[in-house]
Amino acid sequence: MDSQRDSDEEDGTEKTLQSHETYLCQGLKQLYQAQQLCDVTLQVEGKSFPCHQMLLASVSPYFRDIFIHSNGLPKEFQLEGMASSTLHNLLNYLYTEELFLTQQTAQDLFSAAGKLQILPLKEIAGRFLEKDVTMKNCLSLYCLAQEHGHQSLLQATSDYIYQHFGLLSKKDVFLSLEYNALLSLVCSDNLEVASELTVYQAIRSWVEFAASTRLPLFKELLGHVRFPLLTPAEVTEVQADVSEYYKHVHLRWKELDGAGRLQESRGLRKGMYDDCFVCVELHENWIHNGDSLVSYLHSFDPQTEKWEKLPPLQYLSYCGCASLDCKLYLSGGQRGECTFVDSLYEYSSLTGQWTQLPQMSTPRAVHPFLACNKKLYALGGCNDKGPITSAEAFSVNQSTWSPISNLPLALMYPASTVLKNKLYLIGGKSSRSFRGLLIYDTQTDRWNEVLIEFACYGAAAVSVETGIFVIGGYTEERGSFLAHGAAAAEEIPFITKGGFYLHEDGRVNWEVTIPELPVALTFACAVEQQEKVYLFAGKDDNHPSNACYSWLPQDTSWTQCPEEIPTTNEGRIFSCTVLKRPQKPIRVLLRETSAASTVVGVDDTKKVQSGSSAREGCSFNCCWGGQ
Repeated sequence: MDSQRDSDEEDGTEKTLQSHETYLCQGLKQLYQAQQLCDVTLQVEGKSFPCHQMLLASVSPYFRDIFIHSNGLPKEFQLEGMASSTLHNLLNYLYTEELFLTQQTAQDLFSAAGKLQILPLKEIAGRFLEKDVTMKNCLSLYCLAQEHGHQSLLQATSDYIYQHFGLLSKKDVFLSLEYNALLSLVCSDNLEVASELTVYQAIRSWVEFAASTRLPLFKELLGHVRFPLLTPAEVTEVQADVSEYYKHVHLRWKELDGAGRLQESRGLRKGMYDDCFVCVELHENWIHNGDSLVSYLHSFDPQTEKWEKLPPLQYLSYCGCASLDCKLYLSGGQRGECTFVDSLYEYSSLTGQWTQLPQMSTPRAVHPFLACNKKLYALGGCNDKGPITSAEAFSVNQSTWSPISNLPLALMYPASTVLKNKLYLIGGKSSRSFRGLLIYDTQTDRWNEVLIEFACYGAAAVSVETGIFVIGGYTEERGSFLAHGAAAAEEIPFITKGGFYLHEDGRVNWEVTIPELPVALTFACAVEQQEKVYLFAGKDDNHPSNACYSWLPQDTSWTQCPEEIPTTNEGRIFSCTVLKRPQKPIRVLLRETSAASTVVGVDDTKKVQSGSSAREGCSFNCCWGGQ
C-alpha cells in the first residue's frame, strides 16, 4: 500500500478517497443498469422490473415484510394500482437518486411511495406538491395527504381550501369528496366564509350530487352547520329550502340572545372576522373635576378607511395596549395626575363588553405591552418610584400573572414589537438615550442586549415576516438613512422622518430602505395588515398629529389616508393594536340583548311510507330513527 501511495505522489496526483456509502451506491447503480445479480422481479401493467431484494428491503418496510415471509416462493411480485412509468421512476430514484418531478409524476410517486412505505421519496414528492397548490389540484392533493398521513401537505392544502371554500364547493371535484374528507372541512373554525349559509349550501350540494347514498348522512352533516350565526334573511332562505326539498327534515328552533347564539354555535369561522386597528386616546391636560372622564378608543377599518368609536372605559392615561384575536387588553396606566394603577381590562369584540381581569403585581405606566402565544407581557415602564425594570406575563388561558426576568436596564419610550416568539425593545431612554435594543426569548426567559451605532427613542416599530421596520422618533445621531425635520443642525435630539430595518438577530440592514415620512413624527403607532404598514398620529414638533399614513414595502413613498383620527378635544393617540372583530351582520346578531327565535339544528320526523321519493325515503328516516 505504501509503495502505491509513493508512486501516486511521484506522478504528482493524489487520489480522492471515496466514502463507503459512495462505493456502495455506485456499485448498486452499476448492477441495476447491467441487470446483474437481480433476485426479484416486480411486475406492473404486464412489464417486468428486475431488481435486488436487499435494496428494496432496506428502504421499504412493505417489501421487507414480504421478502421475510415469502418462504422461498418465486421472487416475482405483482403490484396493483400503479403505472409502469411510476415504478420505473421510483426504481431509478432508489438506485441513482435521480428524480425529475412534475405535478403529475409527483402525485403518482407520492401515492406509490406511501403505499410501499418509502419515506424519503414520499417526503420529497410531498414537499414538491406543497409548493404548487392550486384551485385545480387542492382537493385531490388534500385527499392524497389524508390517505397517506402527510401532515405538512395536509396543512398546505387545508389552508388553501379554507381560503377558497365558497368557490371550491361548487366544483365537481368537491362534490366527489369522501364523507370523512368533507366532514373534516365543515367542522373547521378556519373556513374563510363570511356566512354560515355557504356551509349549508355546500353540504346540500354534496348530498344532492349522490342523493340515493348520501341522504342518510344529511342530518349528521347539518349538525355541523352553525345555524345561530345565520341572519334572519338567511334563516328564511334555509327554511324555504328545507320546506320545498326536504319535507322529512324539521328545523329545531330556540329563543336566543347574542350570548346564546355564540354559545350554541361554538364560535365563529375565520372568514367571519375582519381586522381593525384600535387606537387608545390620551388626554395630556387633565380635567381636575373630571370624574366622568373616560378612555376613548377609536376603531379603524383598513378596507373602508373609516373610523368609529368603541365602548369607552374609565379613563386611563399611558396604559399598555395589546390584543389576541378578538380580545383587546389594556394594562396599567395612570388615573389622575400621579396615581399609577395595576389594572388589566379585557374587551371582547364579540360581545362589545369590558371585563376586569386579575391585577398586575406592580403598578406601571408608559410600558411596552406585548402579546405572544396566548400570553401578555408587561415590561418595565415607570411608577411613582421612577423607571422600573420588573416584568411579568399574564396567561390568558389560566388568567394568572407570573414574574419573568427583569429588563437589563430601565428603559423609557422604546419602540416595541414581537417577531417569531421574541419580544423586541428598540432604543429608548435610561440615564441617557440607549444605543441598542433588548431581545427577550419567551421560550428561555432570557434577555439579550444588542448594541447599534446610534441612539433613538419614541420611534414606532412593526414586525413583518422577515424582520422589523423602525420608523420616526427622536435620534441623537445623524446618518444618510435619517432625514431630519425642521430642527436646526446643532439641536440634539431631533425628530426624524426616516427609519431603518432590523433583522431577527438585531442587526441593522442598511440595504432595506424606508421612504421618508411626509412629516417628522415621534411617539407614533405602527401596525401591519396584509403586508401594508400603517402609521398613526404621534407628534410633529410637539404638536399632536391626527394623520394616518400607509406604505407597502415595494412602494417608494407613504400615502396619507383620507380621514384623520377623530380624537376628542385635547386628546391624541397614545397606542394602538390590531383587533379581530366579527363582520357587521354577525356583530349585530351577537350584540342582541333580547332573545329571538332562530334555527339551531334539525329534528327527526315521523317515518314515511315505503315507495316515497328519495328525499322522503325510509333509508334516510331509518338513519335518523330512535332518537
